[in-house]
Amino acid sequence: DPTQFRPAGGPFQSAKDHKEAIYDNTVIGGITHEFQINNKLKHVLSVFGSSTKLENPFITNYETRAEKNLGFRTYISYLHGDKENFNLEMQLGAEAQKGWYHVKNYENNSGVTGDITDDDKLKNGQHFYFYRVRTRLYQKLSAEGSIGLNFNNINFNRNIAEEDHANGNIDFSDTWMPRFGLSYLATNSLSIRASLSRGYSTPTIAEVRSSDNRINQDLKPETGTNYETGIRFESKNRKLIADFAAYNYQMKNGIIRQLNDAGAEYFVNAGKMDQKGIEANVLAQLISNENSEILQGLIVSSNLTYQDYKFKEYEIGEDDFSGNKITSVPNWIWVNTVSLNFNKDIDLNILHNFTSSIPLNDANTIEASQYHILQAKISWIAKLSPSYRLQFFAGADNLLNEKYSLGNDINAMGNRYFNAAPTRNFYGGIKVIL
Repeated sequence: DPTQFRPAGGPFQSAKDHKEAIYDNTVIGGITHEFQINNKLKHVLSVFGSSTKLENPFITNYETRAEKNLGFRTYISYLHGDKENFNLEMQLGAEAQKGWYHVKNYENNSGVTGDITDDDKLKNGQHFYFYRVRTRLYQKLSAEGSIGLNFNNINFNRNIAEEDHANGNIDFSDTWMPRFGLSYLATNSLSIRASLSRGYSTPTIAEVRSSDNRINQDLKPETGTNYETGIRFESKNRKLIADFAAYNYQMKNGIIRQLNDAGAEYFVNAGKMDQKGIEANVLAQLISNENSEILQGLIVSSNLTYQDYKFKEYEIGEDDFSGNKITSVPNWIWVNTVSLNFNKDIDLNILHNFTSSIPLNDANTIEASQYHILQAKISWIAKLSPSYRLQFFAGADNLLNEKYSLGNDINAMGNRYFNAAPTRNFYGGIKVIL
């Protein structure tokens, strides 16, 4: 029942009784400066930051977060393209980010903060250096290579803690991240490509200090190697574009969400994962006639994704999930769109999404059923002046009135896996275009 809030169960009150919600206020800003040194050299400097205040009355506690992030990115770019048969591009630079987080947890007294239970301050820092080079020969062969060196750490201070070590520092190993890629233009319309890259992703603050209110110092970064190849076709007028890619990503220490008996989440590493897949898409512009009195444009596209993701080595205690499908990943996703442009600046867009069944726990014993979602949106632009326009739009979501689960809870406590998605619903609005 999509209109029902989560009911009471066992020792837990209902979501309504707890007044569960998320209140989020975030400000994001940044500035970028580009300086053209000469016709081949350019320097770019970006500074960016954000500030978030979040309150989350939840089933197990009432959490408040104050988060601040600051970072910068700088690089020098070199471009040599004087000769028709030789093009060289290089970037050398660095990026650094710093985050300050103050997380407090209280007892949740029906949506009002009770006694404080946890008071943690965390800081995360990361910086990396990178070099990238790309060259094109005779307008046929393109080669690209890059390498980066990453440094990451998290520092924490527990103001209320029973552990002996209330303060500490988590240093993640310094990591090199190389990537190599080749692309060959076999004909004027057909290109072939291949790439090899190494991936690296450290745990986030929300994963290290999750809702079980513990500092998980055992969580390791995700690493892996990706092998990818593909082929792309473009007609001369680019009215038909087709692309096909296949990849094989071998991951180590994948980070998986778990829930304890109290319903609080925590994260563990999942040993090794085998992630293979294919991606295919085609886009066709069937009609393009600005002088037509009715239909001036028609574009259709279709995107198909197949994901064969499995746990290669994954054990928790006495449970062995090796060989199971990776939790929360569907095998098939198929998205189709139709875009129609009519006279008088009227546009109609239709989108269809098919998603196959989704495993919701590591044992693969619970699945969310497959679903088809159909959406439509129509818009009309009215010109008020040469500089100002108004766009009126209206749309419908879930036109097929599917009953399906969206935002599933993974490895849920008490079999509370499903969150009902809205049935057929509608929206509309006005947008000012400058």
